[in-house]
Formats: sequence, structure tokens, C-alpha cells
Amino acid sequence: EVEPYKLTHNNEIIIGENLKHPFIAKRLVGQSGMSYGALGKNAITALSKGLGRSGSWMNTGEGGLSEHHLSGNCDIIFQIGPGLFGVRDEDGNFDEKEFVEKANIKQVKAFELKLAQGAKTRGGHIEGQKVTEEIAKIRNVTPFETVNSPNRFEFLHNNKELLEFVEKLRRLSDKPVGIKIVVGNINDLKLLIHDMVSTNIIPDFITVDGGEGGTGATFQELVDTVGLPLFTALPILDVELKKHKIRDKVKVFASGKLITPDQIAIALGLGADLVNVARSLMINVGCIMAQQCHTNNCPVGVATTDPKKETALVVSEKEYRVSNYIVSLHEGLFNLAAAVGVKSPNQIREHHLLYRSYNGDLMNII
Repeated sequence: EVEPYKLTHNNEIIIGENLKHPFIAKRLVGQSGMSYGALGKNAITALSKGLGRSGSWMNTGEGGLSEHHLSGNCDIIFQIGPGLFGVRDEDGNFDEKEFVEKANIKQVKAFELKLAQGAKTRGGHIEGQKVTEEIAKIRNVTPFETVNSPNRFEFLHNNKELLEFVEKLRRLSDKPVGIKIVVGNINDLKLLIHDMVSTNIIPDFITVDGGEGGTGATFQELVDTVGLPLFTALPILDVELKKHKIRDKVKVFASGKLITPDQIAIALGLGADLVNVARSLMINVGCIMAQQCHTNNCPVGVATTDPKKETALVVSEKEYRVSNYIVSLHEGLFNLAAAVGVKSPNQIREHHLLYRSYNGDLMNII
């Protein structure tokens, strides 16, 4: 069996072990990408403080990095979307100087190129009324004007150019660089992995998002049907990486409605090394799924940048809910690990999983 894990003596997972600044993940579960702008400053602050206290990481989402992300001293994965927010010039082109500036921030542990997101193949969207002057400055856009980012990196035209850009970012930062994908066309995925091997440019991690992933900024038809579900996509990615003998060089993050320890354990068994969660953390900071995210009228102060409405979210309360949730998740994962007879959740494998077929028979995954 290919062993995908590089662990420290404390059972921490090492990402980018050959780099000057590897990312050592102290938890198995952290925050998936949620941008400042989509969420308000109180929500970002509560998440940062809660995740920092629990020893986990937060992904910035494609909206760039703010002081609110840094407030909790948590590990940060800086996501770069096609809009290049936070690492772009005024014309929207990649700005090497801005990137190096972000790479020199100690809390920034890794970079993630967002090629796709479950439920949102349209590119990023934020209504003008949510684009405060602070958010506009961070993104290098015009305040109070609606922002639509492209649904692809317009300067990358093929796998080779993508991988060369990954290598460029890795060289500039000496920190891990990965990509975020949704599995749709399986032949495209196979070709991408083939090109990783042929160019010998292998991202330090791949985040695979299930088609069931959520967002408040998309169309219903994309939410319902675009992209393979996570538990289908994960084994496909895992098998292809093993087939090309690079599984040990790539860490796999998984995301897509993974809210409880049992669902996370299944993801680990199907090939994930680490797991991102978003929906459950939103709930922990007060989300009631009012579906007002895009209107700036979130009644509980989570998905709003309106200063008055943001006060509904009390950071000193919600930050503890976040840290309690992360700690409780990991306790549940260790309970499940003990139940299947392994010492740690990162030792859960596909042979620990069963599923029931249509005729009622119990089947092993392998």
C-alpha cells in the first residue's frame, strides 16, 4: 500500500516537506475557503480566533487577506482565484511584488489556486453594496461596485502553463502551492495528472471539492447538478495519483458538506489526507441559512459587511463555539478510529468502509 502521509513525531501532517517553509498541519480538519466580503469582519475574526485557539487553519477564500484573518494567529492558506484578489495590480494582472509580500507573512503557510468550486463554476461574485472601502483596497477594485471574477485564469491556457505557474509561485515563496478542483470530466483529470508527471511539476496538495459544496453566489442549476459528489470524486483522484506513482508527493484536501465526524472519517477512508469544512463553521458563528448572503441583509451578522448588521455577531461568544466545534470533531474522529482498530483517524483506509448495494448486500469498498 502506498503510504500518503509524511508525519512528525506528534502525528502532524507535513505538506511540502522539501521546501524551506513546509506547512505542518496540526489538525485534520480546518476551514474551507470563505472570503472577506462574502462574510463580514466579525465572522472572519471569530473564525480566526476560534481556529487559532484550536490549532487549525483557515482558508482565505478568493477575496484576499485582511487583518481580521490574522487576528487569531491561526495558520492561513491564501487562496488565489481567477480574479487574483490580493495579488493583482490595478489592471487585474498578477503582481509578483504583491504575491511576495503575502508570502513573507509568517501566518501564511500555503497558497491554493482555485480552479473550481463545488456549486460555483461561474466565477466569484459580490454585490457592490458589500464592497466596502476596506474590502476594495484588499482586492484592488473600486468601492461599492459589483465584482465578478472570471470563471478561469485567463492567462493560463493549458495544463503546462498552469503547472509552470504553480512552480513559479513555489519558487517565489518557498511555501507549498496547491490547486483546488471539482472532478467533472474524468479524462481531463487523468490528463492533468499525466502532465504533472511528464513536466515533473507536482503541486504540493490538491483540494477536491464535491459538487454538493455550497455558496451563496451561484445559480440553482449549478448547485444541483454540476460536478461529481465528493465520495465519488475522491477515490477517482486517489486511484489516479497512485497509478502514476505520485500519491506520496501530493496531499489531498477534501470538502463538500462534511459536517460530522462520521462523514469526515469516510472522506479520510476514501483518500483524503485532510478535510476542509465551511457550512458547519458558518453555523457555529451564527448562520441560520436565511439565504440573504448576496443582499447584505444577513439578519445574524455573518454574511454582511453592513456595520450595523455585523454587530449581531458577538465575536467573544462565537469564537469559542468555533474552537469547541473543531476540538469536538477531532474527539469524534478518534472515537471512530478506535472503533475500527487504528491509533489515529489518519490511519482509516478504504478497507474500513462498507456500503450497501441496491439489492441489500453489504460490500467492501475494495
